[in-house]
Amino acid sequence: MATYFQCVAWDAPGYGDADPVSVMTFASLAKHVDALIKDLGREPYAIVGHSLGGMIAQSWLQQGGICSRLVLAQTTSVFGKPGSQWNDDFLKSRLEPLDLGKTPADFAKPLIESMFFDTTKREAIETGIATMSPISADQYRQVIECLVTFNAADYLARITQPTLCLAAEHDKTAPPKAMAKMSTEIPNAEFICLPNAGHLAYIETPSAFTQAIKEFLTNV
Repeated sequence: MATYFQCVAWDAPGYGDADPVSVMTFASLAKHVDALIKDLGREPYAIVGHSLGGMIAQSWLQQGGICSRLVLAQTTSVFGKPGSQWNDDFLKSRLEPLDLGKTPADFAKPLIESMFFDTTKREAIETGIATMSPISADQYRQVIECLVTFNAADYLARITQPTLCLAAEHDKTAPPKAMAKMSTEIPNAEFICLPNAGHLAYIETPSAFTQAIKEFLTNV
């Protein structure tokens, strides 16, 4: 991809070398993206967001972000149902290990494996585990509690950029059927489903993931 574009990978607060925040909201995450773009000094041609990143991208657009093209990869326009049993069950399942004193490093392996279709791809799985393991318990809790507040469903019809909704065949977190529906609600969107991949297609089938995005961004 870097052959065609200058690519900038962003560390969300608390990830990589980025400082954590005291309170995480999608509005604050969008402001962090905007600050990075202002530091870079020019409007991005494309914003690519995977999973949580796709939700942040939608939030950034809602706050007035501008780009020429948008890639929403294995994500959703709504996550959680405030006040519902589903929310309670999701929060309990994800936060219970933390309440028992565990850290993301303790449960990274089974969680990452559950997001793969082909669990024989050990090197790729180890990459995912190595990415998740350094996250602190507090950071992980922030992300999970933030996730269930996301709802941009009413905004989809106002997205004007050509948009790629990129799904994966065996993704249980952002199912292809839901992403296909999402693509019909965005005025100028196309839908692609990658075969033989789960939720972490960008490391499980990186060539296919990158090729789909490259073709979308270069097809003017």
